[in-house]
Amino acid sequence: TISDLHLGHQNIYTFVSAKGHRVRWEFKDADEADAEMVKRWNAIVTPQDYVYVLGDIGWGPNLKLVGELKGHKRLILGNHDREDVKKYRDLGFQKVLGSYFFKQYNAWMTHIPMHANGIGIGQINIQGHIHEKAPYNYLYRNVSVERIGYQPVEIQNVIANNYEVLVH
Repeated sequence: TISDLHLGHQNIYTFVSAKGHRVRWEFKDADEADAEMVKRWNAIVTPQDYVYVLGDIGWGPNLKLVGELKGHKRLILGNHDREDVKKYRDLGFQKVLGSYFFKQYNAWMTHIPMHANGIGIGQINIQGHIHEKAPYNYLYRNVSVERIGYQPVEIQNVIANNYEVLVH
């Protein structure tokens, strides 16, 4: 599970957090970050693994990098995912969805965090969209790349709330 790769998004490397830090301080630009994210992804994902990308995969020429990512990829659309569904399927996503309820884990998978009233008793919301920010409360798990080391994390670790590697 992973969110907010923003492949090809140059401007994101100039964004500054409320604390005054560059949000993606580890990388100088999109090309460097995109290459590193592909490397990290492929180092831990096997061709048999299923990976849910919870939105904002990217755009422009770097979007073609999706084809280099191992695994069975499923995309939950984010606010920046504006291509035709056919294009995402052609890039290698087996499924393209608006949201997904993972019954086995009692978890909603969305890009934008759900309203708490929409999360049932005993359920959680695995989401992205808020980048480096902490999840709102115990109902949420933020899997934006900035919080998870720029690589997918196993859903069991996300459910157990044992997945973040945020440095600052």
